Amino acid sequence: MASLIGSYSLSFGLFFSVFIIFFSFRNLRDTEILDKKIVSFTFIQFFFVVISFLGLIVSFVNSDFSNETVFNHSHTTKPLFYKISGTWGNHEGSLLLWLLVLTLFISIFLLKSNQQPKKYRIFTLLFQQIIIIGFFIFLIKTSSPFNYIFPKPNEGLGLNPILQDPALAIHPPILYLGYVGSSIIFSSALAAMVTSHVSKEWAKHIKRWVLVSWVFLTIGILLGSIWAYYELGWGGFWFWDPVENVSLMPWFALTTLLHCILVLEKKKILTSWAMILSIATFALSMSGTFLVRSGILNSVHTFANDPERGLFILIFLFTLIFLSIFIFIFFHSEEEKIENNFFWLSKETSILVNNWFMMYFLSVVLIGTIYPIFLEVITANKISVGPPFYNKLIIPFLIPFLLAMAIGPKLNWIKSDLKDKFYMIIFLIISFLLSALIIKEFDISFLINTILVTSAFFFVFLYFERIFYQKIEEFISKHCTFWFQFINFKHFI
Repeated sequence: MASLIGSYSLSFGLFFSVFIIFFSFRNLRDTEILDKKIVSFTFIQFFFVVISFLGLIVSFVNSDFSNETVFNHSHTTKPLFYKISGTWGNHEGSLLLWLLVLTLFISIFLLKSNQQPKKYRIFTLLFQQIIIIGFFIFLIKTSSPFNYIFPKPNEGLGLNPILQDPALAIHPPILYLGYVGSSIIFSSALAAMVTSHVSKEWAKHIKRWVLVSWVFLTIGILLGSIWAYYELGWGGFWFWDPVENVSLMPWFALTTLLHCILVLEKKKILTSWAMILSIATFALSMSGTFLVRSGILNSVHTFANDPERGLFILIFLFTLIFLSIFIFIFFHSEEEKIENNFFWLSKETSILVNNWFMMYFLSVVLIGTIYPIFLEVITANKISVGPPFYNKLIIPFLIPFLLAMAIGPKLNWIKSDLKDKFYMIIFLIISFLLSALIIKEFDISFLINTILVTSAFFFVFLYFERIFYQKIEEFISKHCTFWFQFINFKHFI
């Protein structure tokens, strides 16, 4: 019964997309106020997806093996915690969770964007609905979590024992909050370009979504790394596994976007960076979905091995990318070209340098992940790209990157000078001496490791120095204000 309710709820949710799109287009030509029917239909759609997801959870909890998804990924003796987490521990359930977060985020967006222009809100909703409809069709046509089995089996096949782990149970929902958060950023960027709303105000508004997505994506990657460390026996938290890489690539893009938004919030510059990264972050998230579910990658993380499903995602991904490129070319215009000349020693320049480093790291990981796939398609030869490739290309660039990351926050906006910055040289010397002692003690290769650890120490010293001075200033400001008020009061008496 729960599976039947869940299946019908999915269909009703897709049906309400038609109403949302119809009233959105009609409202574009009407008053300056967002039609309340649009908000109501969006929440009704979210409600139906919640009912569908709860239906799948109930099917797992009750061990309803007439449901094919439950039969393939659960059994009667499994603990309740893993029965619930088994809901999203498979291809079909994880996609339903993705759809749930998509509809949740657009509902929250409509509630929290009251101060934004009506057209911008409507276009964001329309672009988000394109993504939502795509996932509805994908779920219903190729990956329904409510397929019926007759006759009903007495026992299920069970969940992969490796996946029965507390860290991995909460890893997918948190990771999806980061992935799907990038969809709102994507839709918002396209809407901002179409309505010419790319501005400081837009940057302030979207910064919260970028930060929330970045936090959840970071926590999700950390949980996956911790699980891999003690479950897979890789000898570390990171093994440059292809599925690990597909979550790291959007993280690089999202981190770079966050820095661009911070600059755009101060001055109307780096708008092209912000738009391209908003598109790239979501495109990389969708690419990860394609690679994990297409059977192209061979990893313990992969959910599915069905080329038909992968083909649907690939077509959908290319459709969204071409739409984004078209909007960027024809709707985005840079009006701030005069302001794009930065002083060489400023916070803006340091962020721009940071962006180029992050894009280099992203390119290395992207090439290392997809090159074996293309080589196999072209030559039928299989190769694997492992840690030596990434270490040789990334570690040397980590040194200037860490140095730039340490110095950048100490610079001022617009223009800085070298006065009062000589204490950094002292920190650098101390960092070098500490690093040399540590490397010598552990008897490992001297030159590259000493420089790398020196850079890391230098970054840590400057970071804590900044925090220390901030706390001192807050303490002095708070207590001095109190004593000045007390002295003035005594004088008044």
